[in-house]
Amino acid sequence: MAKKDYMVRMRNIRKSYGENTVLKNIDLDVKKGEVLAIIGPSGSGKSTLLRCLNHLESIDSGTIEVVGETFATDDGYGSASYVSPKEERKFLGYMGMVFQQFNLFPHMTVMENLIKAPMLVQKKSREEILPLAQSLLEKVGLSDKADSYPGRLSGGQQQRVAIARALCMQPEIMLFDEPTSALDPELTGEVLRTMRQLAEEHMTMLVVTHEMNFAREVANKVMFMADGFVVEQGTPEEVFGNPQQERTRSFLHNML
Repeated sequence: MAKKDYMVRMRNIRKSYGENTVLKNIDLDVKKGEVLAIIGPSGSGKSTLLRCLNHLESIDSGTIEVVGETFATDDGYGSASYVSPKEERKFLGYMGMVFQQFNLFPHMTVMENLIKAPMLVQKKSREEILPLAQSLLEKVGLSDKADSYPGRLSGGQQQRVAIARALCMQPEIMLFDEPTSALDPELTGEVLRTMRQLAEEHMTMLVVTHEMNFAREVANKVMFMADGFVVEQGTPEEVFGNPQQERTRSFLHNML
């Protein structure tokens, strides 16, 4: 398969904090329109992997390609470097990120939260971005909350605003870092419905999640991580229905 057919390719990714190696030679491929669910116990390196992909953290060694272009390269001597800050803006524009905490600007209305980045980063006018922002609020079921402040919304509503805000930058890839972990079960369903809709629209997604039903039903691929390694990966049918590794079987037994 040609390089450009992959939206994300990561090879031999290593990342340490002092003596603690949290990512150990991770390989990952995601094609256009695929949903990759990354599952595993807390502390296995899942969130760090996403944060290295969009350079909130830096890898120590390995290579990263995004939309067929090289984002981080390895010098062959055990260290890696990302592209220049000027080039990096283009790569970060390919990716939208939704965090565990909603990270909305509390002093801005919902609509202002959505249009701020496109106006600042993409230099779009308010008039240019408003129709898209309105349609995205409708998509996440919050068109009536445009003038509300985040503090007046439930956690599920805030997270759906955060998804709409990320989509307002029109990314090609969406990264979700445990987007429902701060929500109670009832509100979790609201957010997962929005993510399921994105998957049905063939948005390329990398999702770190503890929601096993979502991983099983919505993802095309599932990657199980533990202790900084990829223990097992495959289709949901393979990983959930017939796990090959004892570590995977043990984790799923406790989660399902």
